[in-house]
Amino acid sequence: MTGQQIFSDGTGAITDLTIIGGGPTGIFAAFQCGMNNISCRIIESMPQLGGQLYALYPEKHIYDVAGFPEVPAASLVDSLWQQTERYHPEVVTGETVVSFRKLENGNFEVATASGLVFESRALLLAAGLGAFSPRKLPQLGDIRDLEGSSVFYAVKAKSDFEGKSVVIVGGGDSALDWTVGLQGVASKVTLVHRMHEFQGHGKTAREVDEAKAAGLVDVHLNTEVASIERQGGGIASVQLCRKNASESTLEADRLLLLIGFKSNLGPIADWGLELVDNAVVVDGQMKTSVDGLYAAGDIASYPGKLKIIQTGLSDAAMAVRHSLTYIKPGEKIRHSFSSVKMAKAKKSEEEHA
Repeated sequence: MTGQQIFSDGTGAITDLTIIGGGPTGIFAAFQCGMNNISCRIIESMPQLGGQLYALYPEKHIYDVAGFPEVPAASLVDSLWQQTERYHPEVVTGETVVSFRKLENGNFEVATASGLVFESRALLLAAGLGAFSPRKLPQLGDIRDLEGSSVFYAVKAKSDFEGKSVVIVGGGDSALDWTVGLQGVASKVTLVHRMHEFQGHGKTAREVDEAKAAGLVDVHLNTEVASIERQGGGIASVQLCRKNASESTLEADRLLLLIGFKSNLGPIADWGLELVDNAVVVDGQMKTSVDGLYAAGDIASYPGKLKIIQTGLSDAAMAVRHSLTYIKPGEKIRHSFSSVKMAKAKKSEEEHA
């Protein structure tokens, strides 16, 4: 992504809204700020915007975002940024917000781990599931020296698996997606799942079954990876153990562990906000238990919440819209359709050209 305004010295001006988290929800919230004529900054702990979509599976295809029949995760992030950058939001990357303070005038100060302090009139949490780390297989012992070369917890580049014999572990959406997605890339794909059936989306599960029937992939259910055999600086094979205690060995160049991630809210958990199941409770206006502090996306909890990208985008629009009553107290908030707003903006640009 290009065109980001990066302020890393803590000297950014007071903005109307500080958005903590630069995933899809945070980026779309910044767009909504532009649409509602308020200034904002995004603070993201990763080196780039995009959240998990960029950090964990940039090449994974997403199928359930409105208007995109099929889109790679990284491309979705790029499209969201292209939509947003016309409003020139302030963006701070590589900084983790560790605390907030509500000032006497109602504004908010947030401080980062490196000591930067930023002030805004309102605050929006869009930090997803918080800090995340991949789940590992304890029976494999210390394999840190293999991670990123022979053992992976996400597919960041298909080229890492090109022409390789790949064993994928897991039965959820990611494992099924890449069992299908690495066909034609890897020389061989084998899926290993410890349960008797998949937990992933029915459509992809059917595609895996069809690929298995066609001899394109191997599938081992009720089976776990018990150990690995090393060779040189990588792996040579994995040992499988079925629940009936039978064992077998598979030659493998790559082990792709897609068994989920552990997440925690980190410092946010100690902010005194009402929490349920590691998420921040919000009301119908996306407001937390602190007036002027809002939450959107996976970090927000409310009855009937569905944790998908589409819902996060809706949450962002709601949170920004309702934050206007806090940012601009006493002002009458009028709704303006995007088509009308953009038409006026284009006319103004033409008049000043």
